[in-house]
Amino acid sequence: MAMRILLADDNLIVRRRVRDLLEQQGFEVSGEASNGLEAVRLARVSQPDIAILDLSMPLLNGLAAAREIHQDSPQTRTIMLTFHSEKSYVLGALRAGVRGYVSKPHAADDLVVAIQEVARGETYLSPTIMETLVQAPPSKPEAAPYTPSLPEREGFIRHTLIQR
Repeated sequence: MAMRILLADDNLIVRRRVRDLLEQQGFEVSGEASNGLEAVRLARVSQPDIAILDLSMPLLNGLAAAREIHQDSPQTRTIMLTFHSEKSYVLGALRAGVRGYVSKPHAADDLVVAIQEVARGETYLSPTIMETLVQAPPSKPEAAPYTPSLPEREGFIRHTLIQR
């Protein structure tokens, strides 16, 4: 049985080219969406194995659509297919549960491999995306939440008791 794939991209030409590529490789395209809301609805109904989502879509972007799809169709794994290669987008997608991140300019080379890896439960990042992550300057560490020192806490407790 062929792996069932949902395609979501607001560009009809991109959807057609990706569909042709996938069908040539023996995958079944079970649905196509032109926006994020439609992708979520189709995923809920068809329960595809893989959802390939564009990051920049109308009505609901790819990250929000991925989150919704994971809630409504937990067995569906998601792959982002996008022009956005910035570190913040990639990390945001991974935090949203996306299992693959493929650069559109390299889709012909990377997408089939990404689908195979993601279907096996692995995470796949296009080589160009990996290079972007490795070369990006390290992000600032997140500030730890403020925790008062012991003397400050004792002073607060004393102040609170005195106020009573």
